Amino acid sequence: MALMPFQFVRRIRARWLPWHRWSGRMLVVLGLIVGLSALVMSYTMAIGGANETAATTLFAILFLIFLGLGFWNVRHHRITQHREWMIRAIGVALGIATTRPIVGAFFASARLAPHEFFGTAFWLGFTTTLIGAEAWILYSREQPRA
Repeated sequence: MALMPFQFVRRIRARWLPWHRWSGRMLVVLGLIVGLSALVMSYTMAIGGANETAATTLFAILFLIFLGLGFWNVRHHRITQHREWMIRAIGVALGIATTRPIVGAFFASARLAPHEFFGTAFWLGFTTTLIGAEAWILYSREQPRA
């Protein structure tokens, strides 16, 4: 997670393109490990039952698809599409960090047991960051010149 923000710093990419490529490849390999682990954990460690399993399975699959499309596009020299798919992948990856405060808010309410709200918290956390990623893509997308 610490390397991800540096991938988007234009100055770093321009000055140290080999570093960007090396760290990007490392992030893809680590992302595959994390995504596949998330799939396994979805079925073996779900506190929130089927609701949490559905959320984590969907977002793990989306993460792996986005990661794959990002890698595929850069290998085919489609840099703009590569950037957008990688932003989506990072949006999903950050979903777990967003889920934590949501879980904390549910805990603070003390009205529900963890197995009752974990699934909802995961849906809210991952969906929020993916929507944020899409918003950033739309906001930062270069407009074609007339």
